[in-house]
Amino acid sequence: MSSERRADLLYFTAIAFGLLFVILGGPLGRRLEMVHFNDFSGVWSGPSTYLLGVSPWDPARYSDVAISLGTKTPDALVYDHMPWTMFFVLPLALVPLEVAGWIWMLIGIVAATFALRAMLRAFLPGVAPAHFALGLALFVGQPGFHAVVLGQWSPLLMSAVAAVVLLLRAGHPRWAAVPSLLFLTKPQVFVFTALGLAYGALRRPLFRRYLVAATVLATLVIAVSWIAVSLTVGGDWLSAWLADIPGRRTLRSAVLQSALNELIGPVGRWIAAALILAGAFLASRFTPGSAASLAAWISLSSAGAIYSWSYDQVLLFVPIVITAGLLARTSRRQAVTFAVVWSLIFIIVSPIFYAIGVQRHDETFSCLIPDAAFISIVALLWRQRREPESVGARRASTQATAAAA
Repeated sequence: MSSERRADLLYFTAIAFGLLFVILGGPLGRRLEMVHFNDFSGVWSGPSTYLLGVSPWDPARYSDVAISLGTKTPDALVYDHMPWTMFFVLPLALVPLEVAGWIWMLIGIVAATFALRAMLRAFLPGVAPAHFALGLALFVGQPGFHAVVLGQWSPLLMSAVAAVVLLLRAGHPRWAAVPSLLFLTKPQVFVFTALGLAYGALRRPLFRRYLVAATVLATLVIAVSWIAVSLTVGGDWLSAWLADIPGRRTLRSAVLQSALNELIGPVGRWIAAALILAGAFLASRFTPGSAASLAAWISLSSAGAIYSWSYDQVLLFVPIVITAGLLARTSRRQAVTFAVVWSLIFIIVSPIFYAIGVQRHDETFSCLIPDAAFISIVALLWRQRREPESVGARRASTQATAAAA
């Protein structure tokens, strides 16, 4: 049996263990209990309200209509998301919430499973222990199973980031612009990912073509969605959204700003901002467009988000796999150790942070996980920060990893 087939076998075995845990260990049962008041029900409420001819951004009507549809009582006056996100989810509003929830969960699980497999095959071909460890952590780890329970976006968004990286790696910048449209659904967790991709355009024509295509597509989607809402339900949706959502959502979450604010008061937010800017400076020291640069910027997106919860940490799988792949070029053992350690962090440490958060009714300090990911990635890749290889040069790292194995 080839090393690639052995890695695949161990990966899907790990995924099977993870899905058994979800099915038999409680997450699926809890998700079924919460179908009418988990996060997905809130996402579904927007397009469902829209199909009734009511603006989801009408603070006088949205909450009552959402409750009448059988979703959770909104904790905001208007729909959390923007029109383009609503239209993306609109097909699921054509079926009952229970059916939509199943479809959403299966799409997220399948997309995340094959996206992570593709990343591992690209950056760590044949490194079976890493395939097993990270495959197991995908759904046994707290961020993954928590995302399933709540019906969150993160498995799908991780798949989108992986698709962008892999398509750029394969030399298809225009196709890479398509999955990057999903960044618009939760832009607060993609700020530095977008900056990292734009940073690559300083040096790489491949990234410049991607940036142009992504900008054109994003502008088109935003404009069409905006016009469609204005022509159908009318109203000033943006003013209503700005009046309620940003202040409500950025007040507290599992991010560095909230943690330091809780520890030392309002000045902590300014210190957090300075630390995040320092992180951006470190990321900028990496060669634009290199795989190491993307690992740094993508991990900083999670560490420096202004609003995020522990389920969003699923996004860290992408920079972790990239980092492990780069480490494997010089040391297979170091790459495997890095992958195993991070899988154990997701499986053991993350649940501890979450349990503490449940006791405190506040999981703010879960932000230490993405902060640690960024620090470890930058530290381990610092010697490779001037690596000239572009993320588009896929063959070189694959051959080097195979040789190291």
